[in-house]
Amino acid sequence: MPAESRKSGIGVVGDLKWGTHFCYFYETKQDLLETMVPYFKTGLENKEFCLWVISEPLTEEEARSALRQAIPEFDRYLAEGTIEILPHNVWYLDTGAFDLQKVIDAWKRKLDHAVARGYAGVRISGDTGWLHKKNWRDFREYEKELSETIANQRMIALCTYPILASGAAEILDVARIHQLAIARRRGELEVVEAPELKQVKEELKRLNEELEQRVVERTRELAAINQELIREISERQRVEDELTRQKEILKKIFDQIPVMIGFLGANGRLEMANREWERILGWTLEEIQKQDLDIFAECYPDAEYRRMVLNFVAESSGEWGDFKTRVRDGRVLDTTFANVHLSDGTSIGIGQDITDRKRAEERLRATSEQLRALSASLRSAREEERARIAREIHDQLGSALTGLKWDLEGLHKGLSEVGDRSQLPPLREHLQRMTRMVDTTIHAVRRIASELRPSILDDLGLAEAVKWQAEQFQAQTGMICRRDCSAEDADLSEEQSIALFRMFQEALTNILRHAQATKVEVTLKREAGEFVMMISDNGRGISESESSAPQSLGLLGMRERTHLIGGKINISGTEGQGTVITIRVPIPG
Repeated sequence: MPAESRKSGIGVVGDLKWGTHFCYFYETKQDLLETMVPYFKTGLENKEFCLWVISEPLTEEEARSALRQAIPEFDRYLAEGTIEILPHNVWYLDTGAFDLQKVIDAWKRKLDHAVARGYAGVRISGDTGWLHKKNWRDFREYEKELSETIANQRMIALCTYPILASGAAEILDVARIHQLAIARRRGELEVVEAPELKQVKEELKRLNEELEQRVVERTRELAAINQELIREISERQRVEDELTRQKEILKKIFDQIPVMIGFLGANGRLEMANREWERILGWTLEEIQKQDLDIFAECYPDAEYRRMVLNFVAESSGEWGDFKTRVRDGRVLDTTFANVHLSDGTSIGIGQDITDRKRAEERLRATSEQLRALSASLRSAREEERARIAREIHDQLGSALTGLKWDLEGLHKGLSEVGDRSQLPPLREHLQRMTRMVDTTIHAVRRIASELRPSILDDLGLAEAVKWQAEQFQAQTGMICRRDCSAEDADLSEEQSIALFRMFQEALTNILRHAQATKVEVTLKREAGEFVMMISDNGRGISESESSAPQSLGLLGMRERTHLIGGKINISGTEGQGTVITIRVPIPG
């Protein structure tokens, strides 16, 4: 029986358990309504199906009216079929006579229907105002049967008896049959139980509870055992289903995966191979086993090479190795294999045909070398062209402008000796403007020549050129540029010096454009046989994605320059703390 308690709605009764069958003795119609209305109101509020069988003197309309006054949503409950109010002759005497079993079956059907519709249970009440002496014996048996019927069901039954129409014997019978009897006397509800009856009921209740507890415990034990058996059976079935599923998955993968897979027994013979293995090597597993072919002798005819392959198979623990493998049609393929071992001595070889990949790598490698050679040639030609243009600008255009300046100065001096003094001031002012223009042009020529190829790099070396460029950067941008260029140039080649200087210029350009820095530091030093140039700033810090982005052409150019002179470059940044570029170049021996 469900153990949960339900509110009865009747104060003197309190909570009731499902399966409770109790009775109520009343004097007046108003007494009946004052008890039944809260009883059914509580049932409706607790999502129970309610059925009230009435008899005279109470009418259906009076019952509905009383419920409607107490329950605002009564009409909705009525329309939904959550509560039914039926006259006694429809429920108890529909065939003209009282049929015990028919009424009991009707209650069962109502319960099944209510549970199927999702109700928590059923709350019923039947009035006995219609009952006559001749029907009492049958009705008493009916009450006993009803108690047994609802004992293990989600049902609460309240039978109502008009006390004036009931004799003492009937009242005693009713009290004995029901689990609880209540009566309204002088306007107050009371529980009606004789001391002897109460004692008997308590003893019966105790014995029933003990028996029920034993039944519950035994049922719980049996349920636990049954549940464990069900769980074990379900788990076994689940494991079997999962194994079947995994086998199917593995078979699909084994047959369809574009990778060669072969199983070798402890004797070194091929025991299983997938379709890709057969397709690439050209032999079927059936042919190899029927003809007892030594597949290693077929694929690696050179004894020395075959011994190396067999050693790899015996000693490998999952690492990959590349091999030259001869297939059935005589072609030699580039393959790569890994081998793993099982506890029973079986080894599994996993391989791929990498012939096309090898060829592509060698196309790519040759192309990369060609591109690097072309890049180096272009950079060298560009540096030579810069040097040539710088020399021509400095030597020819600079000389010409200097000579022009000297001529203008001589002309200015000659004019001071002219006889007509009135014409001298305008001419002198014009000559002075021309002289200043020439000075500006000479300065621009020197600046352009320095940008193309600073003569200080050729004349005094990398360290002095870096100092000069740092001073220029600080003067032009206002950004503090500290330098530690105490290290000598360490006999760097011209190519190395030019590359390092150009990378320093590129780094300064990137700092100015992107770093949002206020300070730059550059250090030149020797370290473990290498010449090290370190450039750092206190800006926002370059991210890893920015340093490796394809569109970061300046950084890509720096990496390529470093590669061409045999050096290494590292670019690292910390958010909010700046970026550090470290370039290491081997010192020529």
